[in-house]
Amino acid sequence: MEYAVFRLAMRSLLFLVAFALCVSHLVRKRDFIDAVFRSPDEVRKSFTGRNDVLFLRVLNIVPMVVAVATAAFLLCALLDVPRIMGGDYLRVEGVAVGRAHGGADVPSERRGISVRDGETGEVVDLTVFSGYVDDGERLAVEYLPHTGYGAIVGRG
Repeated sequence: MEYAVFRLAMRSLLFLVAFALCVSHLVRKRDFIDAVFRSPDEVRKSFTGRNDVLFLRVLNIVPMVVAVATAAFLLCALLDVPRIMGGDYLRVEGVAVGRAHGGADVPSERRGISVRDGETGEVVDLTVFSGYVDDGERLAVEYLPHTGYGAIVGRG
């Protein structure tokens, strides 16, 4: 589970940098943000053409969307921090639904798996770092509830 937490921390750090860059761009380009929300005839005189205004709007909407998406991921990662600090991960035991054979058969390979819980019958979608996972294979997985990052702790 330590490797999954490490990879989550690295991804969160990368998303935090992307979020900071998007926000700093939007703050520095305050006049351009105004151009997104004002009508084209109120836009600064240097941007007089219709295509210029359209380009400005697209140029400023993209960082806004990226900032919102990265903030959503960072919020999920922050919600998992208390479980990481306490070491009380959720655990599911059941059978794998589908197979994950993409990439190399090494423990550090990132895989998206689905596990049908043996007790409730609920299917849990997870991101684990493991070797190949076959359809119908019995697994015991510890995972973080908000991000879905986990580790296979038992097979068979």
